[in-house]
Amino acid sequence: MEYWNYIIENFLVLAVFFAGYELFLKNSKFFKFSRFYLLFGIIISLLLPLFHYRILIELQPTEFLELGKYNTEEFQQNLSNISSRDSINIETIIISIYLLISFGFFGRFLFQAFQLKRLIDAAENISVIKGVKIKQAPENQRSFSFFNYIFLNKTSEKSTKSYVLRHELIHAKQFHSLDVIFVNLVQCFLWFNPLIYFLKTRITDNLEFITDDEVTKNTRTLDQKNELKNYQYQLLSSGLSPHQEMPILSFNHSSIKKRIIMLNKKSSSKLHLLKLSFLIPCLSVIFYSCNVDEVEKLDENAEFSFYFNRDTSEKELQSKVSMFNHFYKDSVTLKISDVSYLNGKLNEFTISRKFPGDTGFVQSLSMENQSKKTEFANYISFKDQKLILKMDPSHKIEISKDTNAAFIRTKN
Repeated sequence: MEYWNYIIENFLVLAVFFAGYELFLKNSKFFKFSRFYLLFGIIISLLLPLFHYRILIELQPTEFLELGKYNTEEFQQNLSNISSRDSINIETIIISIYLLISFGFFGRFLFQAFQLKRLIDAAENISVIKGVKIKQAPENQRSFSFFNYIFLNKTSEKSTKSYVLRHELIHAKQFHSLDVIFVNLVQCFLWFNPLIYFLKTRITDNLEFITDDEVTKNTRTLDQKNELKNYQYQLLSSGLSPHQEMPILSFNHSSIKKRIIMLNKKSSSKLHLLKLSFLIPCLSVIFYSCNVDEVEKLDENAEFSFYFNRDTSEKELQSKVSMFNHFYKDSVTLKISDVSYLNGKLNEFTISRKFPGDTGFVQSLSMENQSKKTEFANYISFKDQKLILKMDPSHKIEISKDTNAAFIRTKN
């Protein structure tokens, strides 16, 4: 069951962060903030479901009995064991299928990484710029980068000052490959969650927005319009050229149209980010609902006494006796036996007690054939080391351990 709780909470947390991005960041120019926001959202969705807290709620004995919690632990345990036996095979099959598919995705990830390693070793070196190695890209493939390696196609390598090279250098310097590797690894194990695919697209798109913005921002003061136009033409040119499918661990999957739109957007006010504060109550509700367990516990410091009458069922009566014995187990043990009903009404019963040191139960009160009475009420309590049996407002029996005798008091 815990697996399903994790999956559900992971989905809900990802949904909150994804909604926050779609509503407040997707069309803004907070590219660098969005980069860490998206990664942070995935990390939180992975870690938050792992934390669980318990809040103990102490219930008074009467509240505990009203909820039907006392004397039902054994039944609940048996029910849980039956459910576990019925569902264990299904859960084992589901987990096995999940692991099989996950390892399949992870194997694909390792294969792609191995392909990139072979490409790095086999590619022809062109030059080294600020510690970044420039290599020849495979034929008919667009330029891309992976950590401190940049692969340039023949068109791009003609000029080291080309926009393409500047673009890929920013990818390399800002370690964008880490983001791509991370989201691909997460996808291997959250392949069942549709949101991870949307977030992966948003992350790779945003990395391109960051890089496009960095390439053009240094030229915006001088001949801004012309530089921006030239860069957009460069994007269109590279986007329309024939190319093979890009490696899964690289960038440049983003739509050229989206990139050009974001390049021409105006900067947003930082106050816009305050709208993300809506995430706090949403995440708090999810965390409290999924991670905080309210455990109802009997208040052991409470005192307990109880009434019973002709309408009290035997099950309810014995539950009250069990509760009474729980509280005063070191002082006295109570037993109500020989219980019989007539026409659904309590008719006969015997009350016995046993103090510490007694060899057996001693009868304290026996009530027979109560059918002639229209109503009666019995009150049982323990106070000042005395067992108190009150049959009606005018009669009370007090039984102490020392005397082990009954004293009947009449209230005038």
